[in-house]
Amino acid sequence: MTGRVFEIREFTLQDGPGPRTTVFLQGCPLRCAWCHNPEGQAFGGGREMTDCEVADGVLKTADFLIGSGGGVTFSGGEPLAQAGFVSAVIARLRAAEPRLTYAVETSGFAPAEAYREAVSQMDLVLQDLKFPDLEGYRRWTGVDASLIFTNLAWLKTSGIPFVARIPCIPGVNDTREAKEGMARLLADAPNLVKVELLPYNRFAGAKYAKLGRVYSPGFDEDRAPDLSPLRLDGNWDRGMGNG
Repeated sequence: MTGRVFEIREFTLQDGPGPRTTVFLQGCPLRCAWCHNPEGQAFGGGREMTDCEVADGVLKTADFLIGSGGGVTFSGGEPLAQAGFVSAVIARLRAAEPRLTYAVETSGFAPAEAYREAVSQMDLVLQDLKFPDLEGYRRWTGVDASLIFTNLAWLKTSGIPFVARIPCIPGVNDTREAKEGMARLLADAPNLVKVELLPYNRFAGAKYAKLGRVYSPGFDEDRAPDLSPLRLDGNWDRGMGNG
């Protein structure tokens, strides 16, 4: 099977526990105003690779990953836009090295069947959560987030450990009202490991210039986002942090 990849990055430290090899898959259906990986948005970009080629690239660091408590993370773009390819790569890796562990960083915007099939193979899910409502997603990411909320509801009952990652964008989703809404969405998730509040990446704009695009996010970049933890009914007591 072939898929499109824009980078395989070794020794990453922000994509799950321990050092990781992160496979960045090409293409994303969302158009977040603050996207810091614009090179991964277009589905026609990147490099076409076979599942065998990607697995071989990951296996170069397998011994180190296993020995250091790390693993493999699939990111993007939106990796579950190529869910079948992710599954094929994992099948190759499991056949060659069954001790590896897997994580996926996803927006959750994927057909329910594809989401469940891919996520069921993971040891950890890094689940992005940007807004507590459809309107916020529609305005700032350009998609109908019904799929995201459906998949999140399933994830909460799946038993698969997950980290909720919230990018805090100044004046957009860092308000108390937005945080309370997201906390309510996560309140009944026994498999929630922790919530990470991720600060807005102020260097995102530089990538757009390199791609010949204008970065005009529509919010005040100079205002620092509110990263203060919020606890609602004890929900975020489990490892609340800032990433």
